[in-house]
Amino acid sequence: MFRNYLKTAFRNFRKNRSSSLINLFGLSLGLTCCMLIALYIIHELSYDGFQKKGDRIARVIMEYSFDGSPESNKGNYTSVRVAPVFQRNFPEIESTIRMTMRDRVIHYIDRSGDKYIDEKKFAYADSTFFDLFSFRLLEGDPKQALSAPYDVVLTASAAKKYFGNESSIGKTFHIGSDTANLYQVTGVMEDCPSNSQIKFNMLASFSSMGLSKEYEQTYWDANYTTYLLLKNHASIRYYLQYGTRELKK
Repeated sequence: MFRNYLKTAFRNFRKNRSSSLINLFGLSLGLTCCMLIALYIIHELSYDGFQKKGDRIARVIMEYSFDGSPESNKGNYTSVRVAPVFQRNFPEIESTIRMTMRDRVIHYIDRSGDKYIDEKKFAYADSTFFDLFSFRLLEGDPKQALSAPYDVVLTASAAKKYFGNESSIGKTFHIGSDTANLYQVTGVMEDCPSNSQIKFNMLASFSSMGLSKEYEQTYWDANYTTYLLLKNHASIRYYLQYGTRELKK
């Protein structure tokens, strides 16, 4: 019976080639669009799904207003003070991370001489970065990779871009106008997945920024992202429902 159906369809196709081709093209285009939309939705829904501790990670959102205005603004940025204050005041928090993205000019020397590259995806993060997030190091110790000032971890693509096929561990370079200090490569990690909120090519230790103690005491210079690792994932639902307690000064 299937063979008869196939013969009938072929005969109709030969008799009405133009309309059949239009219908076939429309059907193919529709199916292709549906598949692409489905792949896009699957990709969007999979964001950060690779994070093993994702159900316990929360990003701090700052809500603020100016001059007593009843209208408030929200943003996914905080000051550097938020992370240590939260850690002291909320026993539900296991660990915290402060991060920031910067544009940096990388000055390094290869076999052809001095080179300067404008790196758009340069990030700074606390030493606990690899404790919270499931980014796999290919070389280096995740517990020590960002433990000291001027430590820097490269993605596999960045390591190849700057140092070719040679091992980049232990290699040094200057960043921006900071010619007094050499940044040393302490780790190489896999490239950040496309379905990750966090994307960078280079990740330096947060202590490399050399922030003053006075700067770390302000709440208003909010240029950083703060992540919390909670001891229990149920704490996230609690704070979403009831909010946080008033912070101690």
